[in-house]
Order: sequence, then structure tokens, then C-alpha cells
Amino acid sequence: MAPVAAALAACAAGLCSCAAVPDFQRPPVETPTAWRHPARAESDLAELTWAEAFADPELTRLIDEALAYNHDFVIAVERIELARARYGFERSFLFPTLAADGAYTRVRQPALTGSENQIDTTASLGLAVSSWEIDLWGRVRAATEAARRDLQADVELARAAQVSLVAQVALGYLDLVGLDAEAEIASRTAASRAESLRLINARFIGEIASALDVRQAESLLAAAEQSLADIERRRAQSEHALAILLGRNPGPVDRSRRLGEESLAPELPAGLPSTLLERRPDLREAEQRLAATEADVEAARKAFFPVISLTAFLGFASPELSELFDGERRAWAITQAITVPIFTAGRLQANLDAARVQQRIALERYVGTVQNAFREVEDALVGYQRLGEQRAALTRAVVADRERLRLATLRYTGGVANYFEVLDSERQLFDSELRLSQTTRAHYASVVQLYRALGGGAQPAARTLAQPVTGDAG
Repeated sequence: MAPVAAALAACAAGLCSCAAVPDFQRPPVETPTAWRHPARAESDLAELTWAEAFADPELTRLIDEALAYNHDFVIAVERIELARARYGFERSFLFPTLAADGAYTRVRQPALTGSENQIDTTASLGLAVSSWEIDLWGRVRAATEAARRDLQADVELARAAQVSLVAQVALGYLDLVGLDAEAEIASRTAASRAESLRLINARFIGEIASALDVRQAESLLAAAEQSLADIERRRAQSEHALAILLGRNPGPVDRSRRLGEESLAPELPAGLPSTLLERRPDLREAEQRLAATEADVEAARKAFFPVISLTAFLGFASPELSELFDGERRAWAITQAITVPIFTAGRLQANLDAARVQQRIALERYVGTVQNAFREVEDALVGYQRLGEQRAALTRAVVADRERLRLATLRYTGGVANYFEVLDSERQLFDSELRLSQTTRAHYASVVQLYRALGGGAQPAARTLAQPVTGDAG
């Protein structure tokens, strides 16, 4: 028993002094010192919760519901548990496998002397360590580190899915609110044109208006009704899409908010570009994948080294089962083996080459993801700025078009102008009001897009995300 304990202690000492996995260093990437377009840098929109960022209790409730029941997000969270199990499997190879081992053998075979066969029996019972690889070079630790990094990457991937889901629900909600506004405009316009048609018909009967005026009024009303039907179709489809995001069957989504009720700031706080690398989950996920490939390269490189393994047994052994637990039947055995790869037909080198290619791919993916993240922030900032300017211009245009319609109507009823002026004025006002509604929706959506681009929405949700593993593998 003492020799076994001594051997295990020696192995433990060897493990403590074995080569550690090199620490991962984030590759240098070029980051801008400031954003191109106006953005307050003293704070960061992504630091706000979605309830603070969107300031709408109805939207907050919908986001919470989606995070609890959206099927794709549930799958993303479950993948964390799958990666955690894989990490636990790889990590188990760092430790010896201890098992209860019992055997009883009865054999009839020729005797060494004499002509008759004899019956031999053996029995054993004890604890066994089977083929434990002593990780002297750190190969197992490198494989464990790769699994740990993959687990952390899956955690970040789930957080990225959460950020995306929050933004999708917010954008879907804005779509509905925007379509509500468009439906209200179309419905109001159709009612106004129906009243105009009634008046034109009365004037036609009184021989004041022409048949052409009647047909033009009918065409204008039909155009408004066609637009209303198209808006209602898109609104129902948007409701169905949002319901699926919430984990429901397609159906209506209750809402009471009106588009444009909240005022927007001239500039949004976007923080500093350097903080983006730390905040966005997709960047952290790409970084962890890169770290995992580096650990895979290390494991593949160390597969060329000799493999030292240990097999041990401690217990009882006896030629007779009845005498197994006699005091003199204590037994132990230690087998140390070393395996040196000499010829593998290129298998080890091919594995190393593949790992290095995967590392280069992961590096390019990381750099590309970083650059795309900066582009998304810049796009959202310039979108917010220019859409605000466009919205202000369209607001002035709507005011002017309403006054134009009022004057054209007065001119027509006074017999100064023909009905074509009224027709053209009504059409222009309808188009301007729709464009203003659509631009207002896009202006609000740019806030959501900036929030997502900055990594906002990754805070703990109703369905708790697993925390990254911080245990060492080196």
C-alpha cells in the first residue's frame, strides 16, 4: 500500500510541475479614437437596461415575455449546458479514474506435470486506476482549456442572442406602432375623400361640378382604400411575426402607445469606441473562439510528445475465493507505461495543420467581427442624426401641404380653380403624412439599432444565463 501512495504522490508532484497552457493574448486590432458622427462620449446608451433605454412599460413587458418563452433563445441557453457537459468531459481526463475492480476466474487447463487437466481458480477485489495519462507536457490541459473557452464562447453567444432578441422585439413593436399611425392616416384620408366625393356628387347633381371631377374623386377614394388595405395586411403580418418572437401562436398583440409620443435627444450617448470590445457579446464570443483554437493548436502540438500512463491496483487477490480476505492476501500492482509516436502516417501532423488553419480562420473572423461592430455603431449614429433632420423637414412639409390643401379647397369652392388642384393637394398631403410616419418610425428604430450595436440588452434576463467558467486548466 505504501508504494502505491508514494507513486501517486510522485505523479501528483509531476502534475504540479507540468507545462502550463500559455495565457491567451487578445490580438491587436485598430480601433477609432472617436466616432465620426455626433455622440456624447461621457455616458453609454448600452449601460441602460432596456426598461430605461426604451421607457415604455408595454415594450418592457413584451421583451420579458420573449426572453422567457422565445424558442430560439431557449435553445441558445440550452447550448450552454451542452458546452458545460463537454467541458466537464474533457476536464475529467486531468484526474485518475478510480473504480472498484472485482474478478473471479475458474480455468481448466493442462497441468505442467501429469496427463490430466487441472482446474485453477483466482479471485481479486480492490480499487483500480486504469490507464491514467500523466499530463507531463500539458496536452490534456490544453484540450481542457479549449473546451473551457468554447463554453465561455457559448455563454457569450447566448448573450448575443439575447441582445438580438431584445432589439427584434423592440423593432417589431415599433413596426406595429408605425403601421398603426399609417393606418390612422389612411383611414382619416379615406373618410375625408369619401366626404369630398359626396360633396362633388351633390355639386354634379346641381350642375356645378363636372363628371370628370366625380371620377377623379372616386379614383382618389379608391387609392386611399387600397393603401389602407395594404397597411392592414402588413400590420397583421407584423403582429404575427412579433407573436412568434414572444413564443406565442400568431395572433394580435395588445398595445396602446402612439408613434412619436417620446421626445428624442439631439445626440445619443455612445461611449468610447474602445469600450465596444469589452461590451459586445459577439466580440467576446469571437475572442473566446480564437482562444479555443489556440489551445487546440497547443494540444495538437503536444500530441507529438510521449504519453506516460499509469495503471494501479490495490486490494486482495487469492487462488481461492474463500481465502480472498485473509490477512496474507493483500495485493497491489503498479504499471507505468510510456508510448512514443514513431509512425502515424502523417495523422498527427495533419491534425496540427488543421488546428493551425482553424486558428487563422478564427483570427480573421474576430478582426472582421470587430470591424463590422464599429460599422454598425457608425451606421446607427449617422442614421439617427440624418433621420432626425429628415423628420424635421417632413414635419414642415406636412404643415405646408395641409395649408396648400385648405387653400386649394377654398379656390375650388369659390370657382377660381378646378378640382385637379384639390386632387393634387390631397395626394401630396397623403404621401407626406405617410413619409413622415415612416421616417418617425425609422428615427426611433435607429435608437434601438444603436442600443444593439453597442451591446445593450445583455443584462440578466428572466431566463438566467450561465456565468463563464473561471477554473484553471493550466
